[in-house]
Amino acid sequence: MLESANKLLVIDDQPDLCEFVYEAARSLGFEACAVTEPDAFRRAVEEFKPTVVVLDLQMPGADGIELLRYLGERGSKAQVLVASGMDQRVLATAQQIGRAQGLAMLGALQKPILLADLEAMLRQSLRADTPITAEQLAGALDRREIFVHYQPKATRIAPGRWIIEGVEALARWDHAALGRISPSRFIPLAEKNGLIRRLTEYVLETALAQCREWDMAGLELSVAINLSPQLLNDLTFPDQVARMAAQVGADARRVIFEVTESAAMFDPGTTMDVLTRMRVKNFGLSIDDFGTGYSSLKQLYLMPFSELKIDTSFVRDIFAHEDARTMVETMILLAHKLRLTACAEGVEAQEVLDFLDQAGCDRAQGYFIGRPMDGEPLAERVREWNAVQSVQAAAPAQRCAAQAPTVLPPSASSPASQARSRKRGVDST
Repeated sequence: MLESANKLLVIDDQPDLCEFVYEAARSLGFEACAVTEPDAFRRAVEEFKPTVVVLDLQMPGADGIELLRYLGERGSKAQVLVASGMDQRVLATAQQIGRAQGLAMLGALQKPILLADLEAMLRQSLRADTPITAEQLAGALDRREIFVHYQPKATRIAPGRWIIEGVEALARWDHAALGRISPSRFIPLAEKNGLIRRLTEYVLETALAQCREWDMAGLELSVAINLSPQLLNDLTFPDQVARMAAQVGADARRVIFEVTESAAMFDPGTTMDVLTRMRVKNFGLSIDDFGTGYSSLKQLYLMPFSELKIDTSFVRDIFAHEDARTMVETMILLAHKLRLTACAEGVEAQEVLDFLDQAGCDRAQGYFIGRPMDGEPLAERVREWNAVQSVQAAAPAQRCAAQAPTVLPPSASSPASQARSRKRGVDST
């Protein structure tokens, strides 16, 4: 690794948090620098020349918005990750301000920061200054170096009971020299260079083959595939995916294509044509990251979606902000009113799943249910999760049976018994 390839600068007025970010960055191979004062931050920007900056929004002396403006004025090329204990709307606005300053905004994290979330963000920026080419991506597809991980999706089949019945297929690329390359880098590369259809078909082919293996192992799972906006303008795409499914004998009803809210609005006329033909061919359609894009509700209700996915940014905030809870409950209600299945992303704790259960959400996806993983460990995770759910479902039934009152036959001296005896011609007296 070149010395200047990955250099992270973190500023926060809490030394413990600085150390937390510093250690996480070092473990991923970054050269790291941590400061707690704005003046030290400005010096480090000039002397350390970071490729990634992690900054707090609320600090004495200078807040994070002022530091974003400083980075913009200096023409910084660093990727910027903002962190704060404030709500998601403030974080989203801070990112917009950074982009307006010409900065490359890596994302936002709400405090308390989870190590897994921080590492996931930082991995996206690793070796970001090392270019990858369309030729490298095409070669990776030729050599089948792109692989697919599967993240489980649980379905609510009864109050308090969630069974894993589906997965989302996610493309991954481990480069021999560059290591793990984030999808946020190679997917735009594929879109820009006419490789996105080939990449999507590759993922679909791989996922359908994996579904056959699961079927043989007794696991009948649906699979969701992400669709690029470009493919929504390709009128030949529905026929192609239908042929691919038919060639392997896959049930189209078990294949779901996920489309982001903004992508669905890119060219509504052609998009509606493509999506409707997909539904006619019995594929499922999910509107992904709902609530984060810019869309016309009229267009949305006209589109033939079968599922609405509530974005992670709302789900993770449900216990911190009442507004987030209201938004999630409202989106679930909206989905049901439109006769759609509601699926929540970003489920990372039992309490979140319990909330979704009470709200009547149909499906859930997130690290609490399972991380993206290879096909074999995914099968093990499904069996483990579903077995636990079956045991939990059986326990209340056993308790109810144990607590049920015993119904005894009426005694021989009871009026009812005497009446039945007289009807049979027997006097009980």
